[in-house]
Amino acid sequence: MADRSRISSQVAGALLTTAVMGLTAACAAGSPSDDRSGASERPDAATVAAVRKAVDKGTGLHSLSYRVSGKVPGQGTVEGKASFSVRPRAVDMRMTAAGGMKEGAFSVRLVGDAVYVGGGRQAAAVLGGKHWLKIAMTDQGDGGFGGMQRQADQDPAAQASLLSRSDDVRKVGQETVDGVRTTHYAGVVDVAEPAEKSAGKSPSAAERRAKVIEQYRQLGVRELKLDLWVGPGDRTVKFRERARAAQGPLDLSIRFLDGNKPVAVQAPPASDTVDPEHNLKETSRRLG
Repeated sequence: MADRSRISSQVAGALLTTAVMGLTAACAAGSPSDDRSGASERPDAATVAAVRKAVDKGTGLHSLSYRVSGKVPGQGTVEGKASFSVRPRAVDMRMTAAGGMKEGAFSVRLVGDAVYVGGGRQAAAVLGGKHWLKIAMTDQGDGGFGGMQRQADQDPAAQASLLSRSDDVRKVGQETVDGVRTTHYAGVVDVAEPAEKSAGKSPSAAERRAKVIEQYRQLGVRELKLDLWVGPGDRTVKFRERARAAQGPLDLSIRFLDGNKPVAVQAPPASDTVDPEHNLKETSRRLG
């Protein structure tokens, strides 16, 4: 049983890594282009203002649905759809991974202070026929599942704000994305620079940016290429981020769908869930 618990934790860790990367990209709302032609020495004030306006619009979102596809360091290619709500906190993510350490379909549900990982045949093979592993997000340490909780609580505009602070943020031009007329902006951000350089007037905003930068640093990322497609009403329509991480390339594209619409996420049935914390308490109770 100890071996099964250890393997289950390893599987959950791998899936959560992919999930967190997907959420990071979704919250970011901006991404890059290798073509840096036309970049000036100083960003155009109107371009910076337009990007910041889109970022401010994203600050008001309390829920979002999106499609994601691309490459995640160490996980291969990923594709899927997710919906999340910041307050109340909830996530429903369904992904497919291939070409990495873990392959196949999986789901992540965040309900209150618990995250449920699994949902497919691979999970059932590891969890003794049950399809879900429940993890209580009470560990606030850097190496625990508390990272998922911190990500869920994060300001959706924190990553997007990095683009407006790029030294070469620029307007690429007008482009149509899935029938929506958009303005494409792009820039490169050096996350190896001290976070204080990006600090704004608000200490809390500066702290959030510092945490975002630290996430990328932990992946071994030094430079982020960010692209942002902004549609009518200053709404973000598409986002892409690219970087070279320690475990390989990061290249995620996000297509934003519905914003500020209700997100209802139900916990899987208890009968189909492995709950290590509950099992440990039951064992302690019997032995006690």
